[in-house]
Amino acid sequence: MRYFAKNLNVHKYPVPPRCKVHYTGETLHDNLPQSYEKRDDCFNLPR
Repeated sequence: MRYFAKNLNVHKYPVPPRCKVHYTGETLHDNLPQSYEKRDDCFNLPR
């Protein structure tokens, strides 16, 4: 699993179908980047 940051949020790569963001060439990371929020749709977080 890889991760990328976009609009101050962390998203999974490849982007899951339920996530509303599109990957557009951002830097991919092997570990979760620090100081960014996890997206609910990408990480299945409870609301």
